Amino acid sequence: MPYIILIMALGLVGATAPYWFPTLALKLKTQIFRQREHVSRELELMFIFISVENLQKIKWGFAGVLGALGLVVTWEMTPPGPLIAAMIFAGAGYWGPELTILYLRKRRRAAFSEQLVDGLVLMASGLRAGYTLQQAIEMLIREMPAPLSQEFRLVQREWITMNVDVDTALRNCVERTKDEDLELVVNAIQITRQLGGNLAEVFDRIVSMVRDRKILHGKAEALTAEGKMQASVVGLLPYVFGFFMIKVNPEMMKLMWTTLPGILAMGAVVVLDTVGYIWVRKASMIKY
Repeated sequence: MPYIILIMALGLVGATAPYWFPTLALKLKTQIFRQREHVSRELELMFIFISVENLQKIKWGFAGVLGALGLVVTWEMTPPGPLIAAMIFAGAGYWGPELTILYLRKRRRAAFSEQLVDGLVLMASGLRAGYTLQQAIEMLIREMPAPLSQEFRLVQREWITMNVDVDTALRNCVERTKDEDLELVVNAIQITRQLGGNLAEVFDRIVSMVRDRKILHGKAEALTAEGKMQASVVGLLPYVFGFFMIKVNPEMMKLMWTTLPGILAMGAVVVLDTVGYIWVRKASMIKY
């Protein structure tokens, strides 16, 4: 009976395909184009100069290699177990590079945030010594490592070479880095330039405020580390348990991918496990 229902559902989808498939194909094509633009933009912001076309070749290459590896590793499983494993491995290989890009972007923003305090101290020292804002930025570019120096080099290039207003150049830097502390600094610079005041003293107060925020952030991370670890353990537990059950009793577990109820149960496990992981992670995140 379940197979009859599945065949009827597939027949209904095939009969109605001419009505909904063109619209779906157009939306899918538009979404892929936007995704490629987003990935290209993220690579440029991280100073990784690789074309989207080459990235697609890398993704398909990883998908092919990991798909073949999954097929070889699970070759002794009861069909269609090897095919399902190969599809899962291939999907991980295809989306792996984009997940790596997300990780690199997060790490770059964290490094920028950590370097910002030292950069502000350096700029404040230069301003107290009589430097102009432009000279203080040039000193920061010379003395600080990437990614802080790279981002402010772009600010300098827009400001000096392209004759963009300094406020606009700094705003563009905030837009690229998405750093709240830098946004606070840029607001202070704009207000001080418009209304007047001692920019070095403003920088000193901002440095003190940013340091306090960093300390609070560290305390929040320490207090929520256990909850995040629990989310990871609970999220991985069903898959680890399933792996050992396949080794202990393969005849019973093969029902999970050879019968329709088993396939539906596997889908429910993945969905509910993902929702639970995200739920626990959100509960352990503190707004400060």
